[in-house]
Amino acid sequence: MKTLKNHYCFILFLLAMCLHPVFSLAQYYDPQQQVQNNMEKKYSDPQRQKGRDAIHKQTYENDKRYKDPTNKIQATIVYEDKELNKRGDTKKTTREKMVFGKNGECMVMNEGDKAEMWMIYNYADKANYIVNVKDKSATKMPLINMQKILGSGDDGSGTSFTERWVDTGIKQNINGHDCEKFTYTYSSNSRYSTMDAWVSPDVKLSLGNDYMFGERLNQYKLHASTKNKALMDGFMIRTIFYDKKNRPALQRDLTEFDKTADEKYFDMSPFKVTDIINGL
Repeated sequence: MKTLKNHYCFILFLLAMCLHPVFSLAQYYDPQQQVQNNMEKKYSDPQRQKGRDAIHKQTYENDKRYKDPTNKIQATIVYEDKELNKRGDTKKTTREKMVFGKNGECMVMNEGDKAEMWMIYNYADKANYIVNVKDKSATKMPLINMQKILGSGDDGSGTSFTERWVDTGIKQNINGHDCEKFTYTYSSNSRYSTMDAWVSPDVKLSLGNDYMFGERLNQYKLHASTKNKALMDGFMIRTIFYDKKNRPALQRDLTEFDKTADEKYFDMSPFKVTDIINGL
C-alpha cells in the first residue's frame, strides 16, 4: 500500500461524500450556541471561566499550525446538484461551488438562491467563517482541523474507502468527458446505501499543496488499491447517490472547472462579523 500521489479523486471524493452533509448541517448550525452548550456540559459554574480562558489561549493569534497560509494553486470547481423524488424526477436543483483561494477554501452552498451560504477556511486569519449572504452576516470561530476526521479516508465505519469500490468496466461519455463507472457501498451512512461515480482522467489539476479542511491535501494518507488505479487517477464527473431502497436520490454533476479563484469569497468587509469567542 502507498500514499496516493494524485489527489484528483480524493478531492472529489471528499466533495461528494462529505460536503453534501456538511452543506446541509451548516444551514442549521448555530456555532456559538453549540460552544456554549458544550461548555455547560463540561464545566460547572466555578470552572466555566477556566474553560473560556483555555479556548482563548488556543485561538487566532495563538494558533501556530499555519506558518505558511498560502494555497499554491487557485481553482474553482462548480457542481449542479439534483435532488430526485421517488420516481427519479428532479425535485430541486442547486448549484454548489468549491473555491480554492490564496489563503483558504470556500464552500458555496445554494449559489444564487436566497438561502446561499458560505463556509470558509481562512488560514491567514486562522479562522472559520459561516456566511449568510442574504443577511450580510458572518459568524467567525477558531479554525477547525478536520484532518483527524477525514484523514483515514473512510466513511465513518473504520474501513478504508478504497476497499469498497467496484470497477464496473462500464464506459460512457458524460458532459463531454470519457468516463468509467465505479460503485461504492456505504456501511453506516444513515441516508445512502450506494453511490455511482463516473470517473474521467480528462480533468487535470494538482491541488496536493493546497489546504482543505485544515490540512494540506498531500498530508491526507489514503491507501491505494492496486485494482482501482483508474479510480485513483481520475476526477469524478458525475456521482449518483442511492437511498436505502436503492432509488437514486441525488445526482451531482461537475459543470464548471476553472484554474482561477474569486477572492471576494474571502473578503469579510461587506458582512457584519460576529466572533463567537466574544460571546462566551
